[in-house]
Amino acid sequence: MHLKSVAFILLLVSSQPVFVEQVRADDDAKVQVTFYAMGDVPYAPEEDVLLPKQIADLPNDAEFVIHVGDIKRGVPLCNEAVYNKVAGMLSKSAAPVFIIPGDNEWNDCLNPAQAWTYWDQYFMKFDRHWKHDLTVERQKIREENFAFVKGNVLFVGLNIVGGRVHDEQEWKLRHASNLDWVKSSLQRSGKEISSLVVFGHAKPAKVHDDFFGPFSQVAEDFEKPVLYLHGDGHKWIYDRPFKATNILRVQVDQGGIAPPLKVSVTDDPTKPFRFDRRNGKKAS
Repeated sequence: MHLKSVAFILLLVSSQPVFVEQVRADDDAKVQVTFYAMGDVPYAPEEDVLLPKQIADLPNDAEFVIHVGDIKRGVPLCNEAVYNKVAGMLSKSAAPVFIIPGDNEWNDCLNPAQAWTYWDQYFMKFDRHWKHDLTVERQKIREENFAFVKGNVLFVGLNIVGGRVHDEQEWKLRHASNLDWVKSSLQRSGKEISSLVVFGHAKPAKVHDDFFGPFSQVAEDFEKPVLYLHGDGHKWIYDRPFKATNILRVQVDQGGIAPPLKVSVTDDPTKPFRFDRRNGKKAS
């Protein structure tokens, strides 16, 4: 081949975006679980119309849905009517819905204690609105933290939020409880699980180092693929920011600008997580 042709091909290859994680290492990989994830919705009045439509349009392959928090925009007024409204919208889903707290509906409210009573009333154990075959475990001291195994995949939901630190002692104790829940869930699940998916609201930040630092070590010891899926930042992120290189981090698009993310977990031992943003954009 002519040297100029070789140079052109190398330039062309080097100029293309590299989506390594998107390449399917095993095209014969079997899908173990398919679920849909959303977050940071509804914020605006038009999203009060959009969210019910997104729920109604969820494909039939949804085995469950996860809302990763922030059911309202970031204003400190937290009226009970908002919790009631969104609970009614999510309850229309054909597939069971799990939800974890966000900062907008809890610690960033003018009265976090009152806001928590609303969250507890309308969203605690929310999946019990459906009859399903998932065996859901809940942490005794923090019942919003849940765990279940489906298709050899361990799913863990945590109360880890962004926003302001409304109570330093509460944050410290909650982060310790979150870490204990991840560890105990792994211990209960045994060696048969092939991957771990953790749901949280908050994007990793210094204020969460007391959780994410030890969590990274737990993931490293686990040695198998781990997905941390969260909201909070509103824009799609797909990267590996943790010390443990087996943790993949995905931040979902804000629900007002993209439909719920389709996530398929396969039995591929190295790259089991597949994503479909369902909006024509690349998934990595």
